[in-house]
Amino acid sequence: MSERPETLQQPETTAVHHMRFTGSAGEYFGIWIVNILLSILTLGVYSAWAKVRNQQYFYGHTRLDGQGFEYLATPVQILIGRLIAVALIVLWTILNTALPVLALAFLMIFSLATPWLAVRNLRFDAMVSRYRNVRFNFVGSYGDAYLNMLVKPMAVYFGLSVVMVLAIVLGVALGPVVGVVIGVLLAAALAVVGYAFIASSVASYVLNNYRYGSKVFSATIEYRQYLKIGAIGAGIFFGLLLVIGLIGASGLGAVYAVFKDAEAHTKPDAAAGLAVIGFYLAFFAAGIFTSTVVRVLVRNYLFSRVKIDGELQLGSHFTVGGYLGLVVTNLLLVIFTLGLASAVAKVRYARYLAEGTSVAGDLALVAVQDHDQQVDVAVADEVASAFDVQIGAF
Repeated sequence: MSERPETLQQPETTAVHHMRFTGSAGEYFGIWIVNILLSILTLGVYSAWAKVRNQQYFYGHTRLDGQGFEYLATPVQILIGRLIAVALIVLWTILNTALPVLALAFLMIFSLATPWLAVRNLRFDAMVSRYRNVRFNFVGSYGDAYLNMLVKPMAVYFGLSVVMVLAIVLGVALGPVVGVVIGVLLAAALAVVGYAFIASSVASYVLNNYRYGSKVFSATIEYRQYLKIGAIGAGIFFGLLLVIGLIGASGLGAVYAVFKDAEAHTKPDAAAGLAVIGFYLAFFAAGIFTSTVVRVLVRNYLFSRVKIDGELQLGSHFTVGGYLGLVVTNLLLVIFTLGLASAVAKVRYARYLAEGTSVAGDLALVAVQDHDQQVDVAVADEVASAFDVQIGAF
């Protein structure tokens, strides 16, 4: 007697929702140029209103499953934070000019406050962001912030300092050439290890403390993946430098001629000047290409690890060629239009960012309850922006 064949079950399909950006360069250019003119006429006071208008435009035109995001911060919140940030910059400038010792103390205090600023910045930005009437939040503790953003980086910098001392000792014992080579190799290796150690820790801390209403973000970040990405970035950069060095070896004689002519008070060779310029441009291009590869790899990896309450899966679909083309063309647009195409560049970037992001899962079945926490003024947000406090590469 033959058994009945088992019914084959069809695999469940998971809906994938790709973000879209519906704004246009022409429409945003009108907002952008008015914001600049009014900010100039009001001596910068209107810049708070300008920031809110910009954010509301980009949030509102970034759509997921047919609905846009919302930016909830008010101009007054931004203005208060911006005034405090300006006051700190003025204070730093005065101290740096008149009282260098106090300026150094100010810098040390600010460095110690950086993790606190980072947490406040992340919390503010999350709480003024809303989707489907539910706000985001960031609940990371200050203790973990100091551990991941201050203690661990200081340990890595201490390790680099030890390597530099070791390189000097080797240089004295084995000769300067051997010492430099060993020092560079050790420093490069430790830099990759340190990057992986710090970046993976910060990413894990940040991503696991985000919330969407009552829903929890979770991400298992592997140190070895960051180590792999760091090694790839270092290999690409030093490989490109080697190629640049080999190609530009013929220009070394011309560079020598420049210095020789300068000593003799003669006119420098134009070819030598072009060789120097070419080298710096090539070095700059190598840096852009390397940073692009690292950014794409990191973003795609991080998004692939993030789940929202185990129900939704984030996704990133950046490509090195696409992102590199965007960065280069935006840079050229801004340079050759003397900044007038900045609005176009921002819209192009927002569109690429949205189209390269997805959420897998049934959004209609996700029941989310908003939190009841209230947002404060944007002091930390504006101070962090003014002093260029960055939170990793996401």
